[in-house]
Amino acid sequence: MDKYIRYALSTLLVATSLGVAGTAHAYVTITGDVSPGSPSDPWDLGSSVLRVGGASNPWEPTHNNGEVIVASGGQLFSAGALLGNDRSGTVQVIGYGSTWTNSGSIQLCVKGHNCQGLLVVRNGAEVLTDDLVVGNRSAESYGGDVLVEGYDATLTSQVNTYIGLSARGRVDIKQGGSFFSNNVYIGGGSGASGCSSCNGHVTVTGSATRWVSTGEFILGVNSLGTLDIDRAEVFTNNARIGRRETLLRSKASVHGWGGTWTNQGLFRVGTVEGSGELTIGAYGTLVTEDTEIHSELGHAFIKVNDVYASWLNSGDVTVFASGNASPSIVVGKGAFVSIDGLLRTAPKAVGLYPYLGPSVRIEDGDLIAGAMEVEEGDLDFAGGRLETGSFVGDLANMQSGELSVGEAHPATDIVGGYSQGPGATLRIVVGGSSPSPLLQVDGDLLVDGALEVVPADGSASFQVGDTVALLGWGGGLAGTFAAVNIALPLAPGLAWDTSALYTTGEITVVPAT
Repeated sequence: MDKYIRYALSTLLVATSLGVAGTAHAYVTITGDVSPGSPSDPWDLGSSVLRVGGASNPWEPTHNNGEVIVASGGQLFSAGALLGNDRSGTVQVIGYGSTWTNSGSIQLCVKGHNCQGLLVVRNGAEVLTDDLVVGNRSAESYGGDVLVEGYDATLTSQVNTYIGLSARGRVDIKQGGSFFSNNVYIGGGSGASGCSSCNGHVTVTGSATRWVSTGEFILGVNSLGTLDIDRAEVFTNNARIGRRETLLRSKASVHGWGGTWTNQGLFRVGTVEGSGELTIGAYGTLVTEDTEIHSELGHAFIKVNDVYASWLNSGDVTVFASGNASPSIVVGKGAFVSIDGLLRTAPKAVGLYPYLGPSVRIEDGDLIAGAMEVEEGDLDFAGGRLETGSFVGDLANMQSGELSVGEAHPATDIVGGYSQGPGATLRIVVGGSSPSPLLQVDGDLLVDGALEVVPADGSASFQVGDTVALLGWGGGLAGTFAAVNIALPLAPGLAWDTSALYTTGEITVVPAT
């Protein structure tokens, strides 16, 4: 027989639109198989563990489900909780002022192939626990689920959070809810063996929704993990996508207006044998400090490939790859990638497969890097715009890309050769006279396609005798530009003399003839 016990705190509500007075209640309710019984409001279990669903004997479950509801300012205190012991166990904490404070661990889906545990935190309610385990024991079709929904709904896990430890686990944070955590393990956990049904999934959805994690953060510990950030904010430290060598490739995505993933410290995608995916979609933003991508056969990558998608990295980015079947960094569809430090690619010293490349592909959009060190053939400059302060290696712009010089960085040095095909463009931004080449190529220079010379913002008109050194090269020069467009401002009656462009790399202001 179901139990239904309500403890009310009376207060007067005035419904102004109807002019009717009513009564509000703060209450704790239990239904079905829940241990201990006899709730009160507040309900303080002391040192007792709360068992919900299959609770009569926690390791030899009954056939009864169970539910606890804390609402309208009710309070629950416990020392551990088991939700779903081969049955369904649910706790709902609903409404402002409603709280559940738990010392120890809240475990959802405790045991058995049919276990199902559910925790709901909704509309201003708060749940605080030391540890949270969502999907604790093996289950064929079920597992653990957490829903944090509505403005000011808050879930806090102070020590460790496991999502999909040894069963399916799912967490949904949405519509202004907040999740605060310390160490997080999605898809397996420390010491647990991976399996196809042991997986963890997290969605963070909606404006004003946020997840703040302050400790270790691993997506895909030793089984499948997924994270989807849609118009919400996630903050992590030293986050990793993929930890152990597994064929189950863990995936994350960031998209939607205001969707942002911000990571402090090292951000790592892929493992020694390389798997892990991150996609930045339309309007999404990834903010990182230092980043490493470890890929084998192209199984680990960051794709920034949709309109207004962006990746802002304030430190260095290093790609370790072997046997690439696809690139590890993709920039496309008008996306924007800014790397303030060094973008470096390096074949992996270990691995079963030879290095194939390329590791970086620019299809469209902008890639701006403070410096680049790229192995031969490791950059596929198919389109879009590239700008860097220095480039170590041979830079081939043979398709439809644009090499931009002088905008984000005063000049560009290429420690190697530069080749430009008929469909490509060299764009040089000039702020004034320049005695040193704005593009310096230490090796051979092969040119074709277009040269565009444009003024920097606020540039004054150039005068007779002003000279701009556009190009410099240490090896041989071959070819000429198919089109040269110089759009720098001139005083009336003046013109640009380009006769020395292919000898000294300079252009000079002369009287018009």
